[in-house]
This record gives sequence, structure tokens and C-alpha cells, in this order.
Amino acid sequence: MGSEALSILVWCWHDQQTETTKLMVVNVDTGEAVHLKNGKFLLRITIERDASLLRCLIRHLTSGREAYVQSGNSLKAFIQECLLEVDSPSPPAASDAAEP
Repeated sequence: MGSEALSILVWCWHDQQTETTKLMVVNVDTGEAVHLKNGKFLLRITIERDASLLRCLIRHLTSGREAYVQSGNSLKAFIQECLLEVDSPSPPAASDAAEP
């Protein structure tokens, strides 16, 4: 049995001027842009309490189609560390400090 793989590179970055996240997808084999359909997706991550099992639901909101990805804690760590931007509280500026 043969197998076929699609390898893509995904770049995402935050555009501060427009307050949007931009995404670029490129086919690794051809170097050509991969054009995605316009759409919205729900990503829901569920952690099973009695096991080290993590389920990730991806739902295409327009069609209602769903797919699940099942993994361990490494998926949760990957999403938190590589995909989500978490703003850390910045220290108060000197002008914000209370005067004695």
C-alpha cells in the first residue's frame, strides 16, 4: 500500500496596526502558496481527568463538520507554548508608582 503526505509550512504573526493575526501557508514540496477557504473553526481541548488523555475537537462552524485529534499532555503543552500568545503582566511604569 502506498501513502501520500502533504507537508505544509504555516506562518502566523500578529499585525499590530490592524490588530489581526495573519496566516501564510506554503506547500513544502513546491514552495507554492496553499490557498485556504474562508472559514471559521472552533478548537476545543478536553482533558480526561482519569487518564493522561487529551482530545482536541476541530469544528468547521459553517458546515458543522468535526474532527478529533487525540493525544497526551504533549498536545496541550504544544498548543500553550507554540500557538497561544499569553500576555504577561508588564511591570508598572515609574510614573505609575505611588508617591510616598
